Amino acid sequence: MSVLFIGNAIIDVISHLDEIDQIDPNFIGKMQIVSQNEINDKIKLVSNKKILPGGSANNSACGLSMLEEKVCFIGKIGNDQFGKVYLEENKKHQVETGLMVIDGKSITGRSLVYVTPDGERTMYTFPGASAELDSLDIPKAAFSGISGIFIEGYILYSPHGLELVSRSIRSTKKNNGFVAISLSDMDCVDKYRDDFLNLIKSNDVNLIFGNKMEMKALLEVKTEIDLIKKMIELSEFVERLIMTSGKDGSLSIEKGVLIHASTNDVEDCTDTTGAGDLFVSGYLKAYLNKSSPIDCLKTGNFIASKILKRDGGKLDFSDYKEIKKISRDTSYSFLNEI
Repeated sequence: MSVLFIGNAIIDVISHLDEIDQIDPNFIGKMQIVSQNEINDKIKLVSNKKILPGGSANNSACGLSMLEEKVCFIGKIGNDQFGKVYLEENKKHQVETGLMVIDGKSITGRSLVYVTPDGERTMYTFPGASAELDSLDIPKAAFSGISGIFIEGYILYSPHGLELVSRSIRSTKKNNGFVAISLSDMDCVDKYRDDFLNLIKSNDVNLIFGNKMEMKALLEVKTEIDLIKKMIELSEFVERLIMTSGKDGSLSIEKGVLIHASTNDVEDCTDTTGAGDLFVSGYLKAYLNKSSPIDCLKTGNFIASKILKRDGGKLDFSDYKEIKKISRDTSYSFLNEI
């Protein structure tokens, strides 16, 4: 049994900035969709850059694969050098890419990621070929025998996004798999709030992942008290609502019951890119092993803490060795299954 991840196949171009005021404060921590010309012009101006395969769902897929779960990723790339790099990196992480779609008419998507000294990331993204992913690109056989699917909210930016998400959910439920969806980004939530809420209230979604800003945007609240109240009300439609809050840890709400787990302290954070994605990897690992909700949160927090010292959203194989060693040398129940 494997987990099927569906998302945008994006190459990340990461650049560290010396000063936080080099970024418009209205855009810090957000993602903006830009044109091919805009992204090319911006990348040309960057002197210090690191090029890494990215994409939210793909980061989660590679993380879960490193935690010894079978994983398949579906996205669309261009027939270009970036596309080749993307496939090679996924194969290194033992992610099944046999259902990846190669588009000869579009280029592989790319995202310029500015990282400010506080570790926060601000993204300018040209989706490229990934925006053309269609539900017809995914064969029905992809859903046969899977444990479940994870779909990133960014997919809704695609002209075919809502149809793709809806059909994938129906196909997964027919095969008795779980459905997990991420909110992805605050602006994405603002734009597609009704779609997200309709999907949630369909009672077909098991897990909803989002950070505090995204959850506030979804529920249109400003205070933490109102946020929790609205999340409790929404929890009647899904198995679990799961929210990350950076240094404040993470929480889940299941049928009105709130559970909180403290974060893992990380000194000298390098880059927050992928923290939420790797939280998903850890959470799903524990969820697949039928761990308790608190242990799912703790595992998510622990795996997320390992990406904060790396550029991009992919764990290094040395991180995996450290995770394995800690799981062997401790009595922490939330690591025993890794």
